Amino acid sequence: MIRQTVLLVVLACIASACSAQGSDQSLRKPPMGYELYSWKEPNGSWDFCLLPSPSGVNIPSEEVFNKKFLLRGMNALSREVSRLPIGATIYWLDHIVPETDPKTKESESLRYPSASIIEKVRRYSERRRIEVQMLRRAFPNI
Repeated sequence: MIRQTVLLVVLACIASACSAQGSDQSLRKPPMGYELYSWKEPNGSWDFCLLPSPSGVNIPSEEVFNKKFLLRGMNALSREVSRLPIGATIYWLDHIVPETDPKTKESESLRYPSASIIEKVRRYSERRRIEVQMLRRAFPNI
């Protein structure tokens, strides 16, 4: 009986240590940030670009509009969002940061889609425990 009690205590301690170690590791590794950009095509469809942003919001326009990162439509965006880790944050921008990046015709086309599309993206992301933050241009006419 004593042997079983000791075994149960040891197993409980091991389980507790493993659980604490796992949560400690998740506390040390901050969630990854991603930048999301959107623009409307002449045919009325929406295109998106979703890229990792490990050091803050700073992706240049050359990367945003690079065809290899192009996501055409909501289905493509949803597939990409579904690949993000739990706890990630999406920073949805309507402009290129830093503001010193030379303005291009493409970067001037960046905008947010309708409120209904934004809400669909938010709900889809939140179901996957991914936060969406809208980062609007401070001075829209500049």
